[in-house]
Amino acid sequence: MEIHLPPEVAAIIDRHIAAGQYHSPTEVIVQALWLLDGWHDSDADKVAKLRQAVQQGMEGPFTPGAEVRAGLQAKPAAQPAGPD
Repeated sequence: MEIHLPPEVAAIIDRHIAAGQYHSPTEVIVQALWLLDGWHDSDADKVAKLRQAVQQGMEGPFTPGAEVRAGLQAKPAAQPAGPD
């Protein structure tokens, strides 16, 4: 397999090798692809969890607005802290 990289990307690879983090361009690219693959997986997980939360919210139970307002009015308003 032959891959042509932009000079900026080749410089990133060279920088990681020079820093001693990796021994070859292959190691850098393999690590980058593993991270990319995990990143996409985690995004899919986040989307699935968000969809599940939205679905649960749409199913209820719901609290009537009048009940929510009454509960808020019954709570004393938070008083700002005065000078000590």
